[in-house]
Amino acid sequence: MTVVAVCSLSGAPGVTSLATAMAAAWPSGPVTVPVLVEADASGGDVAAWHGMETASSGLVSLAAASRSPLPAGSSVTLPSPENTGTGGHHPVLRHAVELSGGLQVVAAPSDPLKAGRAVEALARHPRLLKSGRVTVVDVGRAVPGSAGAALLCHADITVVVVEAGRVDQAERLRVCAPVLASLRQDGVRVGLAITGACPYPEAEISQIAGGLPVWARIPWDLSGAALVRGEHHPPQRIRDRLAAWHAHRRDPDSLEWMPLISAAKALAELCDDFDGLGLGVGQTRTLEVRAA
Repeated sequence: MTVVAVCSLSGAPGVTSLATAMAAAWPSGPVTVPVLVEADASGGDVAAWHGMETASSGLVSLAAASRSPLPAGSSVTLPSPENTGTGGHHPVLRHAVELSGGLQVVAAPSDPLKAGRAVEALARHPRLLKSGRVTVVDVGRAVPGSAGAALLCHADITVVVVEAGRVDQAERLRVCAPVLASLRQDGVRVGLAITGACPYPEAEISQIAGGLPVWARIPWDLSGAALVRGEHHPPQRIRDRLAAWHAHRRDPDSLEWMPLISAAKALAELCDDFDGLGLGVGQTRTLEVRAA
């Protein structure tokens, strides 16, 4: 049972896009049903992207179910190879909808008031988050002391997304380094994902972040971002198709030619392996995919 939280400390460096791509690209098996839980207290985006209704479902219903105690003598049941559908024995899946690509998503309402209340309830009763094999939680901006930040304490892995070249985000990372260090002391593996072009070496970034390792560099990728928003169309321009072919020497209709998707897949595999996570600088593997 793995809970991976994806968050930022300030700004909007692409947390939802990365979390969605990681969940969609997570290494799957017969009993692995990756679920994306959009737990952003400022309101969700996935429902609007895909034209979904979330008035009384999604994060709101998951939070309500988390408050309800389990019947005496019962326990949360993990999915089995024979029963991994949305109505099976995977409690989180009962509150999820399946997107066109097959990803299971528990979407947050766009209303910040409703979303905030649901995140607060889930932070107080997070047991259902650990009911599946893999739950990727999009926390959005995790302000210290907020309900979103409280959710990080219940994660096994936390990916902090930081936009390269932003002085304000670097300063926020420096100031919040002690808070992130406390998560590591509590057993949560914490690492950084740097978005955009960053000329600084991992050691320098890690020093600012109080020793947190850099796990991935995520390039800006308009095509990949459009894909997670449900707006993707196969590349039509000669330049894009050549870029896709150059990247993988295969049909560009395969999505891994997109830098965002490729980087998210590599980061998901790293989290799934647990190799090098939570270790010091020089002991980690940094994933980097350059824009095609």
